[in-house]
Amino acid sequence: MGYGLWVDPVVFDRQEVLVFFKRERTREEVIRVLKAPDVSYIGWKLDGGLTVGVWSDNVSRSIRELSIALGEKPSGYAVTGAGDVSALSILDFMVVDALIDDPKTPFKELVGTTGLSPKTVRKHLDTLIRSETIVIMPRLGAGPNPGELVYNLAVAGKVSMSEIRRILDDALLVHETRNPPMKYLLCRSRDLGDVDSKTRALNRLQGVESAAVTLNRELVFANDFIHSLVRERIRTLENTRAAQTVVA
Repeated sequence: MGYGLWVDPVVFDRQEVLVFFKRERTREEVIRVLKAPDVSYIGWKLDGGLTVGVWSDNVSRSIRELSIALGEKPSGYAVTGAGDVSALSILDFMVVDALIDDPKTPFKELVGTTGLSPKTVRKHLDTLIRSETIVIMPRLGAGPNPGELVYNLAVAGKVSMSEIRRILDDALLVHETRNPPMKYLLCRSRDLGDVDSKTRALNRLQGVESAAVTLNRELVFANDFIHSLVRERIRTLENTRAAQTVVA
């Protein structure tokens, strides 16, 4: 099924915006739009519509340019909240860069690609995952095992993850928006019947305005764009370190 790497855009001093388009698209159109400015990934829905993840340093400009690229005004958008993420080091970014094209790359290969020691790679990888600075996400809706379904769930309203996990114990919070208050979850289930019953239960929770399933046909990542952000940050940190060395 394949996997993609989501990186918290806060580490690039950018803000994530989820932009929604209803009109049905082909996969060729999805790949073309993936090259639009600031687009980091696209969720191609089963109904053909799109959820476009934009990592922007100017939200209005990014949405305008995306609308031009798609030839359609969005049906809506949501700005995610800034994550509480510590600044990354050069070594952190080196590990991230090595994971972008294949987040499930074997550890031994990851060590070889970065040129770092196994102990150093393990330390930085564990910190990146534990802090949710990076999240490994399945690219297709079907799970790796027969009868397994991976899906997204959009929960509107002011409800805590602890309450949600009383119903969906393995739900992963992928995105959270401030205005409107929404949580976007990555979930796993046995079948559509189980998905339906748990979604109904969520809609009955106090504080939940709505809970709706969104199934991806495919999740496509703009790896070249993500690489460029990471490598630009590495160069900036290297230049800063070199300047400090000269001064000292």
